[in-house]
Amino acid sequence: MGAAAMSSEADSRAARIWPGRSVAAAFLLFTTALGLTGCGHATVPCPTPTDQLDRLRGETERLREDTEHAQAQEEALGARRDAAAERAEAAQARLDSLMEGRRR
Repeated sequence: MGAAAMSSEADSRAARIWPGRSVAAAFLLFTTALGLTGCGHATVPCPTPTDQLDRLRGETERLREDTEHAQAQEEALGARRDAAAERAEAAQARLDSLMEGRRR
C-alpha cells in the first residue's frame, strides 16, 4: 500500500464518520460569521430607538435644570451665611468695644 492508497482510505473513513462535512463546515462558518458581526456584538452596536432617545434627552434636560437650581440655591445660602457671619463679627466687635469701655 502506497501513500496514495492510505490517503484515500483515510478520506473514505472520515467521509463515513461525517458524511455531510462540507455542508456542515459551510453552515458552521456562516453562523460564526453572523455571530461575530451585527447588532449587539463587539463590532456593531445596536441602534437606540428614537422614543428612548427622546425620553433620555428630556430626563437629562430636567436633571440639568434641577442641578442648576440646586447650585443657585447653594450660592444664595452661602451668600446669606457669609452676610450673617459678617453681622455676627460686627456685633461681637461692638460688644468687645463696649466691654473695653466699661473696664476703663
